[in-house]
Amino acid sequence: MKLRKGVQLYSDIATVDEQLLVNTGTRLVAAYKGATYFEDSYIPLQTWQTPSKEQLNAVTGKKPTRFDYRKDLFVGKIPKKLEATFEKLDLHSITDAYEVMPRFENNKEQVVKINQELHAFLLHFSSTGNFKFHKITYANPNRETMTSFYVEDAFLYLGLHIDQSRHFTIHTAHKSGNRISINLSSETRTLVYTNLTMIQVYNMLKDKMDLKKTPLNPDNIARHFYTHFPDYPVTKIAIKPYQFYIAPTDNFFHDGSTAGTKNIDITIIYTGVFNQIPQA
Repeated sequence: MKLRKGVQLYSDIATVDEQLLVNTGTRLVAAYKGATYFEDSYIPLQTWQTPSKEQLNAVTGKKPTRFDYRKDLFVGKIPKKLEATFEKLDLHSITDAYEVMPRFENNKEQVVKINQELHAFLLHFSSTGNFKFHKITYANPNRETMTSFYVEDAFLYLGLHIDQSRHFTIHTAHKSGNRISINLSSETRTLVYTNLTMIQVYNMLKDKMDLKKTPLNPDNIARHFYTHFPDYPVTKIAIKPYQFYIAPTDNFFHDGSTAGTKNIDITIIYTGVFNQIPQA
């Protein structure tokens, strides 16, 4: 199936196209490589390949000034000064995921410097300053998808999903704002996603379903989309150490992936309205 033009990827990294892969669709899973999934969970097929010129045109935008925070992605790299400030925490030496938070808690003076520099950096991406710290995530390596919830003494993975960080409907998902996620790990992690907004998904499904009998909502839209369009390609963008992405995670199907990695995965996330791209 052809990629449609939808969610656009913008970047000020000259070689960002080399960080992109596409595949041939998704599949329903109950378990995969030791991870147990919720019912009706979908993950990408392992048919990754370099995108064709046509596919690149569908998923990438060429002018960051046209970035639309409600539906587009941006990938960049944090400044060297901020990177050096994070380096003083020596996060890359951590071998146990449960050592991550104590590393921050036991280096309060350095964390204050990080917070100051990080806030100044993030202000470049928000015209209103409307953002806040969300969380630091840490996880074991080599997971095909990352998002999971602890249910009845076990972690269950979600697969491709929308975040639902606030209450919204399919038609208001674009109003939820977006988030920035910075890779603090020593290895490359990836963002896997379907390059369609919720409105685009809705419009595709209304030609396949009787939406009066089966109304779409944020809880069921992923299941219905991947059931009816299993061969719609998934896109994968590599996020290297100290690179970051800005994404409207309530408005498109996605998940993080650490497939193939060996070390602890660490990210820091802020949510809000990141609505501008600084110009060089």
